[in-house]
Amino acid sequence: MSTKIRHPFVSFSLVFLQFALITVLLLVLPLQSSNPTYIIQASGILLGLWAVKTMHLGHFNIIPDPMPDIELVTTGPYRWIRHPMYASILLFFLPMIVEHFSALSAALYLILAATLLIKLSYEEHLLTEKLPDYPLYQSRTSRLLPKIY
Repeated sequence: MSTKIRHPFVSFSLVFLQFALITVLLLVLPLQSSNPTYIIQASGILLGLWAVKTMHLGHFNIIPDPMPDIELVTTGPYRWIRHPMYASILLFFLPMIVEHFSALSAALYLILAATLLIKLSYEEHLLTEKLPDYPLYQSRTSRLLPKIY
């Protein structure tokens, strides 16, 4: 176990930015969409729910810092991707951005994607310190898109 100092400001800032961007996107983008958009969004929601069910309520953390009693989960969507909850957020908003494109919504989406990438990189650094098997898990799985990234 590492004795490195955690930076709660970094963790809470990333979470705040993530939720602020999600809120602004929900306010900026129209809720009316086409059926293909709804199907892709439903896929994102189902992926997120599958990840939560696999992780079990109470065993995951919104902030990137690992919980004290963390155990590595490698089943469900975690079998293929390490961050299915982040992937579900990006998948939910992507078709809305494409269907209702504007420079503002695209910029907000890109900032959200960048925030999630920074957050998952930070989280993976902390998980590598906490879980001895995490590097092996990283070598077998993708971050967000199976077999791609």
